[in-house]
Amino acid sequence: MLMNDLELVRQLDRRLLDDYQLARNYCLDVPTYALVHLRSVAHHLTSWLGEQFQIEFRSKNLYDRIEQLAKSRHIDMRLARKLHKLRNDGNKGAHPEKYRLAPEQLVQLAAKCVKDAARLCAEVFPLLRGQPAPDWQFEPVDAEAGRELCYQAVMQDDAEAQYLVGLSLKSRGLLQRQREHSFALANDSEAPDLQASTADLAQAAYWFAKAAERHDGARFEHGVSLLHGYSGTPDPDQALLLIEAAAAAKNADALALLGYFYLTGSHGYPPTPIQAELYLSAAAEQEQPEAMANLAVLYYQRELGHCDWAQARHWAEQGARAGYPHAQYQLAVMLFAGEGGEADPTAALDWLQSAAEQHYPEALADLAQRVLDGDGIDANPANADALYREAIRHGRLPRALFELALAHFDGEIPQRDLVAAGHWLHEAYLRAPSGSELALAIWQLAPELVSQLDGDPQFAPVRALFDPQGYPRLGPAPE
Repeated sequence: MLMNDLELVRQLDRRLLDDYQLARNYCLDVPTYALVHLRSVAHHLTSWLGEQFQIEFRSKNLYDRIEQLAKSRHIDMRLARKLHKLRNDGNKGAHPEKYRLAPEQLVQLAAKCVKDAARLCAEVFPLLRGQPAPDWQFEPVDAEAGRELCYQAVMQDDAEAQYLVGLSLKSRGLLQRQREHSFALANDSEAPDLQASTADLAQAAYWFAKAAERHDGARFEHGVSLLHGYSGTPDPDQALLLIEAAAAAKNADALALLGYFYLTGSHGYPPTPIQAELYLSAAAEQEQPEAMANLAVLYYQRELGHCDWAQARHWAEQGARAGYPHAQYQLAVMLFAGEGGEADPTAALDWLQSAAEQHYPEALADLAQRVLDGDGIDANPANADALYREAIRHGRLPRALFELALAHFDGEIPQRDLVAAGHWLHEAYLRAPSGSELALAIWQLAPELVSQLDGDPQFAPVRALFDPQGYPRLGPAPE
């Protein structure tokens, strides 16, 4: 009888069993947690391969370590790609809402990654144990672990189980809220129905509060839930005390959030670049991808008194390799411009497309513009139209609204839609920052563009969004 995947992992190294078993147990119920533990599997395997081949790693970063193993030819590129895949997919577990993955997509990803991790262990087996991997088969996962998790949370008052239940509910609630807002925007509703997401987030807040005194991760999440009012009225003072306590315990997400507060001067923290660098660096050392992206922003924007594009590019690259779409977009911008190193339009386009594939609005808008103009990529107006619409759906970016409206008014899109173009133009003006160059450009061009709507009754409703001279009205059109 063939051994199962758990026994395979145990025979490879007992120290790996806990992470793998936790990932396996919870991939169907708390996929975010499973993915984080699978990333830990990749970390362990990489470290042990380094020990086996007596390699002194030059970096704590997992990406760099995998690359160092590959370049030393101790592992082939095929194995390196599999380690990178597990690392990259594992990163998506920490903040699934940032990667815009639906709950069912997370479950599918986590279940697939468990199988991938088992196959990876079999491939690494000869390198670490000096003999071929034994014959084995993957044992299908079931939902029993989820029921056990709920039992531990409720009946045994287990803090780890309560934290995991909270994470599952929070992930579901945040993704549901995105859907609720998208549905409202698609149906021109000013007040989205948040009932379903509110219920999930309130339950998540309850479980985080239960575990907060005994679990650093739950303490941080409890603070976040109080900050955003998941279970009622926000309590920012208590929220920040909890987040600071979690940061003092070296919780990576808490460190990253405090770093962001000091970077932006938000939630009562004064803008303090030195403090921002301190917190963000500590989180980045734990490979927290959002901290890496914000470190890139810190160094890029001269926040420390001088511009350090080399450091900005370094941290954007680290965050990009971790799969974080914001960092991928930052890196693409710097590679196009040659900031912090040589320009590399080919790599820049690859990173821009990677961020766009994860529905990052700015990347979608940039890519749409390049596809419309044929800038470094084949021109395709129909594809540009689709990309702009996706950027609007995911972010309501005023620049995307304006550029798409302009493309329709100017006839650059094969199937012009002047009604939609008028709505986009008006919304772009309302959303553009007051006094910005974008707002000024819309104001100046609107009369000429809107003149195309004059004299045709079918355009009358959208024409009413603009005054008789063609300038955008600041509120609803008069009846």
